[in-house]
Amino acid sequence: MNTKPKLLFFIFVVLFFGIQSLKAQQLEQTRLVITHGINDENLRRTIEQNVSEFLTACNRAVMRGGRPNLNRQGITSSGRSRFLAIWDSSPIGISVSTLERNGLTRPAGGFQIRNIPVTMFNAPEEFREQEIVINLTADGRIDDVFIPVTQYTELLRADIEEEDINMRLTVLEFVENFRTAFNRKDIDFIETLFCDNAVIIVGKVLRRVGNNRDVSRSNNIFSNEQFEFTTRTKREYINALRGVFRRNRFINVQFDDIRIVRHPNPQFPVYGVTLKQDWCAGQSIHCEPGSPNYMDTGWVFLLIDFSLLEHPVITIRTWQPDKIHGRDLRQDEIFNMGDFIR
Repeated sequence: MNTKPKLLFFIFVVLFFGIQSLKAQQLEQTRLVITHGINDENLRRTIEQNVSEFLTACNRAVMRGGRPNLNRQGITSSGRSRFLAIWDSSPIGISVSTLERNGLTRPAGGFQIRNIPVTMFNAPEEFREQEIVINLTADGRIDDVFIPVTQYTELLRADIEEEDINMRLTVLEFVENFRTAFNRKDIDFIETLFCDNAVIIVGKVLRRVGNNRDVSRSNNIFSNEQFEFTTRTKREYINALRGVFRRNRFINVQFDDIRIVRHPNPQFPVYGVTLKQDWCAGQSIHCEPGSPNYMDTGWVFLLIDFSLLEHPVITIRTWQPDKIHGRDLRQDEIFNMGDFIR
């Protein structure tokens, strides 16, 4: 019997599966290289190792199923629990084998690695390719993971004074954490972001025309539209949001068109943030027209008090639809700091 064909076939199988195994190994392994920003060599190596192990653990979990096996020496307990809440909403993978990034120093202390491209496998297809940001402690441990806003560089224009740039970094980080908290359905964290006597105007798109609630300025603007507005206390807002999180398996929130305005009196560390919010909630991960999920797009205004830098709070939060009578809302119709501070 001629054994040569069998031998060739065996060699082919070994080589084929060896190549596939090598490809899988390359997909699993992701290595961070910090090019600038952290001069301490030992600290730089620690951060590179912790972030590399974290990203590689995510890739392995995607390929093998289940949650990632995170090195507890390289991530804080709070950072681990927050990230796993994101993971439970959508597993995350990164297809880059080598990631070269700058290390940024955070105004609040510690470091940050931005612009990490990831695939969020449970997100709607148009939002699947996103980025994450990793915050690290002063000794290089991962302390938080969140989804950034897309206008980061634009909102840090070069003509802004250095002191205000640092504050804008703080404001942006607050907004990024605020957004990510919805995606991971972290109601306890969101509750800490609002002051006890916060003014909260909520709204939703009605499935059919209903009676609008009177909410000062917005009453005559949105009359006869398919929207409902309600003024709520912090307790009412948090309890309602808790129910939304409990009823919906998937929450997807996107922020865009962000504008940051400082209080006209520089003695008050207060900032107004206006942003366009795309909201989708439901049992299905597909946030598309015709899906059974609840979806709306609207303008959100946040008035944030940074008197305590370690614990800034939202004092006012409003929502308005992005369109009325089939047209886009005009700028003078969107709530801003001037509507609440004279």
